[in-house]
Amino acid sequence: RFTFFSSVVSAMASNHKLVCARAARQQFGGAFQQAVRDYRWAKLAAATLKGLDAYLPDGLSFLPLSYLYDDEVARFAWEGAVMKENQDASTRPSSFRVLARTRPLQLSEVDEKLYESLSSEGGNHSIIVHDGRVHRDGRTIYTNHSRFCLDGVFPQDASNLQVYQEAAQPLLRSALQGERSTLIFFGQTGTGKTYTARGVLEVMTEEIFQNTQEVTLCCYEMAGTRGGREAFFDLLADRAQVKCLTGEDGNVHVRGAKQVLCRSAQDLEEAMAKAFEWRSSECTERNEASSRSHCILELHFPSGSLGSVPGLLRIVDLAGSERNFETQMHSRSMAERGGLINYSLLMLKECARVMHKQMKQLGEKTEDLHVPFRRSRLTHLLRSSFTDPSHQTTVVATLSPSPTDVEHSLNTLQHVGMMRSARAWEDNTVNATTVAEGETSGAAGGFDVVQGRGRALHSKLQDARKGQLNLHAFQMKTQVGGSIIKKYEGDSAKLETFIDARWHRELKVKVQEDLWVLRDADMEATQVLTSWRQEQWTASKAHDLHRWDAKMLQNFLKSLELPGEVRIPSTMTGAQLKRLGPRGLVALCSDAATADALQLALHGERQRDALAAAAHRSRNARMTALGNHKVHAAVEEPSDFVDVDFVVGEAASAAP
Repeated sequence: RFTFFSSVVSAMASNHKLVCARAARQQFGGAFQQAVRDYRWAKLAAATLKGLDAYLPDGLSFLPLSYLYDDEVARFAWEGAVMKENQDASTRPSSFRVLARTRPLQLSEVDEKLYESLSSEGGNHSIIVHDGRVHRDGRTIYTNHSRFCLDGVFPQDASNLQVYQEAAQPLLRSALQGERSTLIFFGQTGTGKTYTARGVLEVMTEEIFQNTQEVTLCCYEMAGTRGGREAFFDLLADRAQVKCLTGEDGNVHVRGAKQVLCRSAQDLEEAMAKAFEWRSSECTERNEASSRSHCILELHFPSGSLGSVPGLLRIVDLAGSERNFETQMHSRSMAERGGLINYSLLMLKECARVMHKQMKQLGEKTEDLHVPFRRSRLTHLLRSSFTDPSHQTTVVATLSPSPTDVEHSLNTLQHVGMMRSARAWEDNTVNATTVAEGETSGAAGGFDVVQGRGRALHSKLQDARKGQLNLHAFQMKTQVGGSIIKKYEGDSAKLETFIDARWHRELKVKVQEDLWVLRDADMEATQVLTSWRQEQWTASKAHDLHRWDAKMLQNFLKSLELPGEVRIPSTMTGAQLKRLGPRGLVALCSDAATADALQLALHGERQRDALAAAAHRSRNARMTALGNHKVHAAVEEPSDFVDVDFVVGEAASAAP
């Protein structure tokens, strides 16, 4: 048992920040859940106040929202519910679309009382990730609200039929007309990719034979082999290895794969069921049977279905991405296959990003388009998705709302966000040559103008060492920013200047590359949960007699069932009562039994006060440990700490 515990600790130590962040979301879930509620209520209030624009002067309808909620949260909700910069995304023509689907919380997650860390803005076609964190100072907890704009977002209760109608039906019709189209399911392990893919196929099977008499099926998977290489295996031929080659038409085909001719929906369903039985799956930390290969299903439609040339619909169920912490118990072969999977997913994102970037630069000169699709077997297979403008491609990203999967959700949304052909903030791109001289004349030396992404800059000093916290804290709002000295050697130092982009979003500048990271969220808001800390402090002192005023003391006396009368003045405070001592209490009571009962009640209050204080100290110690990424605070059993929420809740409910 000790050996296993030590291995878990050593595995977690390599990803201590991730482990501590997850533990913080579980330990302080009530506070982070309140932050999610604040955003959702602010969004609802913003949508309600929008109707007052016609009756109020410009900007006045926003004022009530800024008074009710945190200023950043109010502005964040207002832009998502009222401004809606991305509201025309679903109508914007594009051959490469990105959609998102969020699964509901599972029963085990509901039993653990986990909150939903994702929200959706249907009118703005965006997903909001609520990332709860503990600051490095060990005293501040905060939530980062990050908005990712996509081409479409499914509601959480959306059925597979709705997903099919929005994502797959246009691709099927395009393939029936003789075009090539691809449907890709992308996401973390355990978010419902395979469930969504097979649900969409089930609905699609019925519609296929309403438009054609026959269809040819090919089904194969791309998986890792020994030696760290990828290969294709035919799932309709007992996983016989096949080759992926470029044909004379310039498209990539799988040579040697078995083709099954289907003339009815039943034939197609039976062939797909047989193929899925051969798909590679392994037991991981996330699932007992997790798909560890990319499954590709091809539907070839003959000429004359609805078009004059044959059509192709390719459905790709990608293997789930996994973080390092969730692969610590993997064997060497599993780790190699996981590395190949993550690399192919990275190249998929990179090829889509390069394609969109070059298409914007080249305009109509698509013959000069160059995408590095040969870097991965997966992107090589999907070559026409990046090189053929007429090829219709849709990516469906599946997400988990669990707070333990926030890092996965951010990673998935950052990847698929780069696959989009257009983003709202890119419409107002500012090039270095078009910026007026007055806008950059005040910038310090070494600052560069970035193309419209200044508000996405985020300083790495937020997670710096303790000694730097006085230079970069949450409430630091200076006109310019600050500076910091880095010591590389004993007698060598370097002065670097930085600007806090969270408070100066209008600045389109950046500093040294090692100081800044580029966030891929379209908008972010940081909400410091100061009210929660105040509530916890008030609840921890609810049973402290020294803090009771005269009204609280009288309410306490009324709540007691004493045998006799207590003659305590209505102006006496708790501190004055405590100074009386036992003899003074006897003098104020009508008899000895009443005095004994009152002393027993006060003794109970002192015990509850001591317990609440211990819980408060335990919570602060755990918060400090998690803020400083101490792994022991995440792996220790909950019994090693005082049950903070129970004690503080009891203290608040029993307070006079």
